Amino acid sequence: MINIKVRLFAAFKEIIGKNRLDLELNDGSSLKDAVMFIGETYPSVKKIIEISKYAVNMEYIDINDGKKLREGDEITIIMPVSGGACSVQEDGSYVEITEKKIDLDKVLDFVSSHCAGSVLLFNGTVRDNDGGKPVEYLFYEAYEEMAVKEIKKLIGEAFNKYSIAKVCIIHRTGKMDIGEVSISIGVSSPHREDSYLASKFLIDNIKEKVPVWKKEIFKEGGKWKRL
Repeated sequence: MINIKVRLFAAFKEIIGKNRLDLELNDGSSLKDAVMFIGETYPSVKKIIEISKYAVNMEYIDINDGKKLREGDEITIIMPVSGGACSVQEDGSYVEITEKKIDLDKVLDFVSSHCAGSVLLFNGTVRDNDGGKPVEYLFYEAYEEMAVKEIKKLIGEAFNKYSIAKVCIIHRTGKMDIGEVSISIGVSSPHREDSYLASKFLIDNIKEKVPVWKKEIFKEGGKWKRL
């Protein structure tokens, strides 16, 4: 037999009434075996299980890959995100992926600080062309949970590299018309140079490393383009 831990969040935690389960499974059990066991033990969460994603030791795993669990493994049940994913950190940062229009006042309010001599707001906006070719609108798609995780990593790097007070990053998904804000980055710092440099570092690396994609829609059709 092997002992497995299961972490629960949000509605899953509320329905079961616990934030963690301790399972004793047969040797050679897979992630799918564990999930089936949970569904049989707690029938009220079967519908949630069917639409959830799973991670083993904080790495996403396909439930059908047949990978065997080991003693002490930790399973996380990751429910679908509705209306966007977000994370507030104690280090003074806020990250959100959302389909809603970005509230720029929210960004500025979060990063405002009495210790800051500089509060910088960067807005990425939808332009009307790509290399001179007219664009009608854009469509953004994100792997939301991973996007938040990766942005949090970049914010941690920014705090290590620059003397900054607070950071707020909100990225939109879905359809966006010309002129709308697709991403807003707020940075506050004691001195202006650090907020400039941190903001540039963040947007450059978000475009390079974070799983967010955009599709440019032209009159004759559209094409996906990695940010």
